[in-house]
Amino acid sequence: MMNYFLILFQICINTAAQLFLKSGAKALDFSQSVTNIFWSMLCNVNVWIGGAIFIVSFLLWLYLLNQFDLSFLYPFGSLSFVLAAIGGWLIFGECMNIYRACGIFLVFMGVIFIAKS
Repeated sequence: MMNYFLILFQICINTAAQLFLKSGAKALDFSQSVTNIFWSMLCNVNVWIGGAIFIVSFLLWLYLLNQFDLSFLYPFGSLSFVLAAIGGWLIFGECMNIYRACGIFLVFMGVIFIAKS
């Protein structure tokens, strides 16, 4: 049971990393030189937080790969797409139209079917 909680936790922190990186990317000015962009990234707290969370997510993913079949575990990663789309809509005001909502629903249903297998 704990490993199933860890799957959900890994999905959530992977999504959190994406949201932090998005926030950090929005603060960057990509019209500058590559050197200035690089230094801006290094000084951006959200980029650092997102990267740190990704490292934790990666390490947890390695543990989970040891515990589950890849064919069972990997589709759960698609729930990050679902949470990232919802997070983008709620936090950044990104578009959420009927097509995107239906796609999110289909991905979610697919993961439920795989979880039951």
